[in-house]
This record gives sequence, structure tokens and C-alpha cells, in this order.
Amino acid sequence: MPSLEELVLADETASEIERASEIAREEWEKIRVSLALCGDTGDYCGDDFMLGTISGETITREPLGSPTKSVSVYSPTYYPMYLVKNLQEFRERFPEKNYRTTEALYVYVELVNAAALRLGLEGTLAMGFASGYANVRTGWIAEKGLPEQSAVFSEMFFSDRPKNYDWDFHWTSVRQKFAEIHQKFVAWQRFPALYLEESKSKAVVKPFIV
Repeated sequence: MPSLEELVLADETASEIERASEIAREEWEKIRVSLALCGDTGDYCGDDFMLGTISGETITREPLGSPTKSVSVYSPTYYPMYLVKNLQEFRERFPEKNYRTTEALYVYVELVNAAALRLGLEGTLAMGFASGYANVRTGWIAEKGLPEQSAVFSEMFFSDRPKNYDWDFHWTSVRQKFAEIHQKFVAWQRFPALYLEESKSKAVVKPFIV
């Protein structure tokens, strides 16, 4: 039988995960609006993510059946088990920093990757789309996906607008631009030779990689 301390800890963990899930759900709806012209990403589903808390060497993970995604050894704060922590810190820093934080970066990499998968992208292209979206949302660059994919995403997004990261999810121009970029990624997925031709010169090193 669990001890009182274990029961209290379990209750605190569940509450922490529930609060983080609510933040994720709110951000998912914003992403859903912004990608509406790409297709319907559907409702937020916690089963798509690793939601857990970290205490010392112990990771408490909910739900137990959620997938573990690949990670970069260069980006330890990206590990999916950090999603709850990133969601909490992103929300705490939001009044001062808006989306311009590394916590927001990795929250958006996770959320948009799941959205991209629902919109038909696969593997590195889904992650590249997510990293590109997270970059133009936060101003930071994640070591996820292939750098040329994120570079093309950013180049297309800012092709006819100032490089300002404080855009609104509901803006028609933003939604149209995301639809255009999504179509590009879909074309790459269907025609690998096109991807090789259009992306080969885009793998450049940029600052603020975290």
C-alpha cells in the first residue's frame, strides 16, 4: 500500500501534469488556427506527448504508453520528458518575454511536430516543419530536423514581411504563408529529387542554436 508521502507526491504530480496539459491545449488551439489552411489538425490529445515530471534522478511519466521521440544530444532541454517543465517555465516567462524563450521554442517543436504528422508530413520533414515554425514563432533555432528545412521555412515565411516574430496566429497573411510552406513540404515528401534540388544550398549555420 502506498505511503502517505507517496500518495501526496502522486497527487502533486498529477496536478502538475494537468496544469501543463491545459497550457499545451491552449497553445495547440492557437497552432490549429494558424494551420487551418493546411488542413484540420484536430483536437489536442495528451497521448501524443510524453508528459512527465522530473525529480532528481526520477522521471514520473504520464501516460505510460506515450511515445518517446528521438532527441539530439546537442539539445538536452528538448528531451520530451522536459515538456511539462518547459510548458510551466514558458508560461511563467510569457508576460515579460512573450514567445521569445527557449522554453517556448521546445514547446512549439513538440506541439507543431504532432500537428505536422496529422497534416500528413512524416519523419524528418514533420520535424523540420516543426522546427521552422518554432523558429519563426520564437526567434530561436532548435537542433531538431535538418537545418536546410528550417532555413527554407524561415526564408519563405519572411519573404514578404519584416523579420518580426510578434505576429498573430489569426492573421490571414500568416495562415496563407503557413499553407504555402506546408505545400512545399508536401511536395518535397512526394518528390525527393525536388527536395534535394531546392534545399541543397540552404544548410547554413546560424546563431542562437540551442
